[in-house]
Amino acid sequence: MSSDQSNGQTTTGSIALDHDENPLNFSPARRWTCTIIVVFMTATIAFCSSIYTAAIPAISQDLNCSNIVATLGVTTFLLGFGTGPLIFAPMSETYGRNPVYRSTLLLFVLFNIGCALSPNVAALLVFRLLSGFFGSPTVTNSGGSLTDLWPPSHRSVPLALFTAASFLGPVVAPIVGGFLTEYASWRWNFWLVSILSGLVYIIMVVFLPETYAPRLLQTKARKHGIQESHQELIVMLWTNITRPTVMFLTEPILFLLSLYMAFIYGILYLDFTAYPFVFQQTRHWNTGISGLSFLGIGAGMAIATAASPYINRVYAIYVKKLGGPRPEARLPHLILLSWLVPLGLFWFAWTADPSIHWASCIISGIPFGIGFVVLSLGITSYLIDCYGKYAASALAANAILRSLFGAGFPLFSHQMFNKLGAAWATSVLGFISVALAPLPFVFYRFGPRIRAHSTFHQRAIEEESEVAAPLDQSNKRG
Repeated sequence: MSSDQSNGQTTTGSIALDHDENPLNFSPARRWTCTIIVVFMTATIAFCSSIYTAAIPAISQDLNCSNIVATLGVTTFLLGFGTGPLIFAPMSETYGRNPVYRSTLLLFVLFNIGCALSPNVAALLVFRLLSGFFGSPTVTNSGGSLTDLWPPSHRSVPLALFTAASFLGPVVAPIVGGFLTEYASWRWNFWLVSILSGLVYIIMVVFLPETYAPRLLQTKARKHGIQESHQELIVMLWTNITRPTVMFLTEPILFLLSLYMAFIYGILYLDFTAYPFVFQQTRHWNTGISGLSFLGIGAGMAIATAASPYINRVYAIYVKKLGGPRPEARLPHLILLSWLVPLGLFWFAWTADPSIHWASCIISGIPFGIGFVVLSLGITSYLIDCYGKYAASALAANAILRSLFGAGFPLFSHQMFNKLGAAWATSVLGFISVALAPLPFVFYRFGPRIRAHSTFHQRAIEEESEVAAPLDQSNKRG
């Protein structure tokens, strides 16, 4: 049995989803309910990824280990987060979104309880690895859930909320975690995550329906006596597992833009250890107050999220200018706004000295936060438009590289900032971001030519055309 999805209609052989059965045709209220649940699931997992950073000194002292060993809790979480999509993204494309969400989010809750009860640093690191691994599908598959629910023309605002949840969560977490660690215990960071994720799990089980149309179609086909063979499922699962790696190694669009996105993601997680260096060691702020230094980045992310309707208008203008909804219509605003990332980095670098008022250093996070969100949202939307039905695999590859950078950057931040100082350590990152900033222009200018030689882009277009043709003929006969 095979299934295809195009233009809001899904068919397999003689079986088709009815209009109201297709998630793209859910009522606006139902689609927004699903979207809000998915966004809260994403925010909870993202919140967990960095709430740990505020507790590193306390963990080091309580569990008798060095700061570098304690920092490994960030790395192990993100390593688990990066490897999880290799398994769970293909499983969601084979068995549907909900079976994966329900099993993995429950395990995420349990392993965070394990973190809260850890008797030593080894146990804590293992539980962090497992919580990252089983938390990953909630974030990486959420983008797929939103594409299940929203057509491209209405996708910008839901994707902006998803992006904000993915990245505001890690920024807000050190603020909350700092005060919890200061006035309660570092273990309460994990109790809070367990409580929040447990509540979200209950809401998800009760209110979130399956949204993956091919899986809904398979379920309907079984009711009509059409069964997939076990062999078909195995082949499908293996194809879905290997596809992200194949795409990453053979698709220049995916490789370069994932590298760019992973770099700025790595900087964000490096900041979770760099900011304490600047504000605790240099400016002598306590753990709780130093967490407030992330408000600048958070404000920038909030501004970028609020601007998403205006970005959608820019997209609509360029759709008309380019003669249709080409992927490159997602890029024009990035050509300018990508430069906000190096601006924020250089600003932070040269205002980190204690002789300069702390407010300037915090405000420098605003342009970085804006640039971070618009780049993440723009690149994600561009990849979705480029790869169509293979977008989930492209985003899985993107998420894996992102997580590896996020896992690695905090490991060298201590040595980098101690040896180079905040000014030059951050400037090095700024110079690299300057080298990467022209990429949106490169793909806007040469994207159509590159896509013409893209195997997976061309394959997605061909398969969508094959499905659209009989549907068009059917509509004409009707």
